[in-house]
Amino acid sequence: MSINIDQAAENDVVTVVLDPRVAYRGFGPDDGPLATVARNLGAEEVTQDLADAAEQLDFAYQRAWQTAAARIAPDVAWNVSTPYHQRAEESPLLAAVAVAGREDRAQTALLEQVTAALAVEAETLSFGATRWVVVDGGRMVGCATVAHTVMSVQDQHLIETAARIRVDGELLRAVEAEGLRLELFEPGAESQRDAGALGYVLTDRGTVIFAAADFRPSPLHAIDTDRTVEALAEFLAVKPGDTDSEYFATYTERQRLWAESDGPSRLYGLIADLPGDTEFNAQMAADAELAAEHSGEVRAWHVRPLDRTDLPPVDLLADSPSNARAQYPAYVAAWMEDTGRELDFDDDLFPALGVDAGDVMLHRGQPVVAPVRGQATLDWAVEHVNHWATEAYIATDLIPTRVTLAIPATGTATVAMRNATAVAHAGARVEAHHRARVTALPDSEIQIHPGAAVNRQPGSHVALAPEARMPQRGGAFRDGAPRNLACGR
Repeated sequence: MSINIDQAAENDVVTVVLDPRVAYRGFGPDDGPLATVARNLGAEEVTQDLADAAEQLDFAYQRAWQTAAARIAPDVAWNVSTPYHQRAEESPLLAAVAVAGREDRAQTALLEQVTAALAVEAETLSFGATRWVVVDGGRMVGCATVAHTVMSVQDQHLIETAARIRVDGELLRAVEAEGLRLELFEPGAESQRDAGALGYVLTDRGTVIFAAADFRPSPLHAIDTDRTVEALAEFLAVKPGDTDSEYFATYTERQRLWAESDGPSRLYGLIADLPGDTEFNAQMAADAELAAEHSGEVRAWHVRPLDRTDLPPVDLLADSPSNARAQYPAYVAAWMEDTGRELDFDDDLFPALGVDAGDVMLHRGQPVVAPVRGQATLDWAVEHVNHWATEAYIATDLIPTRVTLAIPATGTATVAMRNATAVAHAGARVEAHHRARVTALPDSEIQIHPGAAVNRQPGSHVALAPEARMPQRGGAFRDGAPRNLACGR
């Protein structure tokens, strides 16, 4: 007795094992950002919903794969199986989405062709849900959806944390301003994780933004004083650009959006409304006292750090001591760019600054702005003088010869060049000193001192100036008797 087997028919049957997890590895229901957040926050209900969605997505992908396979290879009888869904930690992923049996290894290229026709995409829906879509040729053929997003899970955790702090703790202070409400608590045993730390809840028009029990107040102040509230508000008001980006790594999505909005500035408004003994009020009182001694007219100020030896002093223009302090960070940023130094520099956590209206150098009756070190500090100085619209003198005697400076229209500033190359544009006023090389473009004004070279273009104003010596401090020039000898235009 013999049995005949149709070999051709046998070859038309291909056995395939599918692992849909490979198609959405890293962004799927149980291994994507949403799953990571849910597990880290202990959101068990969300984790279970994601596990159910993963099973639905596997089933949808299997159906889509079988449909695509039947379309691409209609003569093949496909025997497709998909193992029960498990997380990658419990069951390692296969090497590919579709793996053929041993007798069908020759069909690997065909399996890859079918797999390439499909894609899995994740999207956040406007009504607060996350959906994973199986796409075949640009058309959605299956999906799995959960009524959660990364933001909604984080928000719910904050709401629960705030409720626990309020129920378990003792309210010390509650301050409101501009839609914000900041509550300070003595945390109960259930909420406290760090001995000595206080709990707090910050809401913005009723939405919880921050809720935790990790704020350690200064031992110098009582825990319910305005000074403690001020310190907490400053801690929460840190925004991108104030410090390293790593600081915001643990922020929720809503906290990051809030920090990038006007939230921090409104929080400083809350600080300004505190009536008691705060650093803000002390600074305002000091500024008011200094301002009372002066008329408020624009004048020169000498600003110096009181507790930092690595930052430079600067002579600048302002109409009050507080405005003089406010302009110092911009100068230091330009100074660091020109000098190549990288210092720990934070606008909000800046050291105390001393402001002195005396000891400011003058040149022919004009205040001298701090010496320029390169292009960045020159740009700062020109913009600074133009902002105050007053006559001032900018000394650039410390610029190395390798630097070429393009001087824009300066309005009221006179820029002194020494040992540097400059191009004076229309409106620029430049004093060319020893070893300066200046190209005078039309409508620029150049005064030539001994040892300077000027390439005068038609339409420029060029005049001889008396020789002047550089003083020791600040790059300013000593007053000399003016002997302007016009050279024409």
